[in-house]
Amino acid sequence: MKKKQRQYLAGVLLSGAMMLAGPVALAEEQEFSLDEYVVTASRMPVKKTETAASVTVITREEIEKSGAASVADILDNTTVTLQKDRTASVPTINGDVRVLVLVDGREVNWKGGGMHMGQSGANLDFLPAAENIERIEIVRGPVSALYGSDAVGGVINIITRKSSGPSTRYSAETGSWGLRRYNLTTENKTGDFSYRIHFKRERQDDYHYQGGYSGKSEQAVNTALAQDQMNIRLDKELGNDGLLTLTIDHTDGRKGMNVMPDYRAYTDSGGATTYMAYVVQPFVENNVDVTYHWNQGENANNFIRVYRNYLTYNYDNHLYPYPDYFFNGLSYTNQVDGAEWQQTWRISDRYTLLGGASWRETTADSVEYPISFLGVAGYNYSDKKISNRAFFLENNWRFPKNWSATAGVRYDDYTLFGDKTTARITVNRELSSSANVFASWGQIFKTPFIADVYGGGFMVPNLNLRPESGEVVTLGMNARLAEGTELQASVFSSRLNDALDYVSVGPMQFQWQNIAELKRKGLDISLKRRLSPQWLVSAGYSYIQVEEKGATQREEFNNNEPHGYRLGLEYGLDKWAANAALRGATGRSLQAFTASDYWVVDLGVSYKVNPDTRAYLKVYNLTDEAYEMHGSYGDASGITGLYPMAGRQVVFGIDQKI
Repeated sequence: MKKKQRQYLAGVLLSGAMMLAGPVALAEEQEFSLDEYVVTASRMPVKKTETAASVTVITREEIEKSGAASVADILDNTTVTLQKDRTASVPTINGDVRVLVLVDGREVNWKGGGMHMGQSGANLDFLPAAENIERIEIVRGPVSALYGSDAVGGVINIITRKSSGPSTRYSAETGSWGLRRYNLTTENKTGDFSYRIHFKRERQDDYHYQGGYSGKSEQAVNTALAQDQMNIRLDKELGNDGLLTLTIDHTDGRKGMNVMPDYRAYTDSGGATTYMAYVVQPFVENNVDVTYHWNQGENANNFIRVYRNYLTYNYDNHLYPYPDYFFNGLSYTNQVDGAEWQQTWRISDRYTLLGGASWRETTADSVEYPISFLGVAGYNYSDKKISNRAFFLENNWRFPKNWSATAGVRYDDYTLFGDKTTARITVNRELSSSANVFASWGQIFKTPFIADVYGGGFMVPNLNLRPESGEVVTLGMNARLAEGTELQASVFSSRLNDALDYVSVGPMQFQWQNIAELKRKGLDISLKRRLSPQWLVSAGYSYIQVEEKGATQREEFNNNEPHGYRLGLEYGLDKWAANAALRGATGRSLQAFTASDYWVVDLGVSYKVNPDTRAYLKVYNLTDEAYEMHGSYGDASGITGLYPMAGRQVVFGIDQKI
């Protein structure tokens, strides 16, 4: 073990000894509104003005007004950018896809193989529907010292809804490209027991797009979707402020897998793009989580959790038709088993200690067939595992004159990658009851996928891969100004060493290697102002600069929003509600995208027919813009515009309380 790691570990053990020495006062039970607190940035409820991080909170009210159907829809109106194709919707924070995604604090990133998500592992398509979400917290910046691997660009925590009373609702939507979407939710609370059950069915034919490369309106052949979803949450209130929660999430379906649907790009490249006119992916995801909370309150988040995440999918219809034969995946299975414990100790009114431990094991299976005339072996493995044991401690101090600080350390021990120690320090000054400034420094790391190590498709194995690691510095402020105005701003600078990139190592052979150094810097500004009881306007700007030293410079050129812009307008009066959202970017590389800028407008309007019925209309990409969010630089074809976003879509729906 390295000297620094021994020092960090000694600090952890010393803090642990402090925990066990002498009596400790638990946080007193108290009533407080979670609306004034954020949880994710500190792993416990802390006042927004005492949180040393850039955090965006999307409330239930905002989700309902937006008319969003999914997490991806909700995030479209934030400075989180999304890379979308038929395989996944991948979030980007601070220009980085290394984002940790949580559901009620439980990690849902995948570490197996065959995911087609670059170095993300987070797919928003499999998350609970918008109907089940109470709020979303978005944390920008490093939190590896609290959460471990993947929390490099930031964290997205989806907090689900707990039932408060009897209600049954259904909704039905129809729209462009044969969209049919149905939702049914029933919930109730009786005494100390509550339940919430949600069913969703979605069907859609091939979507259409404006081709940035072809310059034509095209049908994305083999992109149809059929998906069913069920979400169950059961809550049992126990004594001493205890809460036992069981959540079950099930998704199954079938979708066309034409990753690069522009046929002209396929023919012009001589067949070098991943155009798949036949391959379809049947998939099943089952997640189960049992969590017991106790002594919840301000600066207190105590729980024990056990969970299993399971995802399996096959690839059909590709063994014989050309060109789909060149995609040789047959089936992949990813299973994650985990357990977590977290405890807060309130040592005094000015000092709280947070600690916890976790165990997580990922198991992956892969079945592929060889393409012998291309020299592609086909990688078949079963029961490949990555196990991790971790524990963390974080000190939280409150000082005179409204100063506060944290200092924390986390130790991870991986069976495949060895041990890793990360630390962070934050300082915050509460200027008033509605404003604060902060600074933070944190170390970051991300482990490779199982498929990166053991191979998959045209990627050959590399058993010597190491975790990516680095550090991030962030400065920021949050303020609620006069007359209903909220301002949030932050700047950051990050460095990532041993960054992963894939390079050619032979004819039709590629390999992931630790060969890149990434430097990012940027800023994020958002402003929200209520003009009147009826009107609300919001605006946002982000700047991201990426410098990459490595063999390909993929991440530098594929920066999809060097300058990002958001503008929103909401209106509500009596039975009517409406919203309009503009998002766009400038300064993008023409070596990765078909245009250096893009501008997309979404509209929504709803009318409350009666207290129990609402009708609504949504229009996505109103101007039918041709654009891409996933850059093509570094692709073997040398062609841009390989990942076109969907064109104009109109959706009409009715929501009814039974």
